[in-house]
Amino acid sequence: MIAYLQLPLQAMLIDKADTFEQLRGITSWEVDSSRSAYFLLDRWMTKERVRELYHALHLTFGPHIRFGAAEQKTTARAAALYRAVPHCTIITPEVSEQFLAELPIRLLPGLGQRTTKYLARHGINTFSEFRGLSYQTLKDWFGVSGIILQQFAFGIDPRVVEPSRQRAFA
Repeated sequence: MIAYLQLPLQAMLIDKADTFEQLRGITSWEVDSSRSAYFLLDRWMTKERVRELYHALHLTFGPHIRFGAAEQKTTARAAALYRAVPHCTIITPEVSEQFLAELPIRLLPGLGQRTTKYLARHGINTFSEFRGLSYQTLKDWFGVSGIILQQFAFGIDPRVVEPSRQRAFA
């Protein structure tokens, strides 16, 4: 299982990522931005244990964190970000398809604000609507990346958590 953590705007992960070493259930982590990270969770993590991890992160980083867990990165990130309020959402494989179907297209990784507006002008507002685009349309609008984006909308995300990888902060 993979989890995604996003801190509130005023918080930063810089110099705090080593905190993850001390939390039970985290095999490895990947810092995604100055205030977000992915975690590869131990195989023994149950929903109850994932909630315990959320509470430990809550105590460490404050009450306004967003946290999601699922079988792959796209769904874990969407689970954390789909609501504006701080929360913990765990998406099991049995409900993943239904959960992803009606998510707003803005939660699809790799899409910026301009692209989201472009898609809205073409009537594409949800993951399920994006799934329905033809191969040719995807290729015309996004090139090869369109096929990858559509796979993300279907919940197909082969990306793994790259241990202790940190992206350069802007």
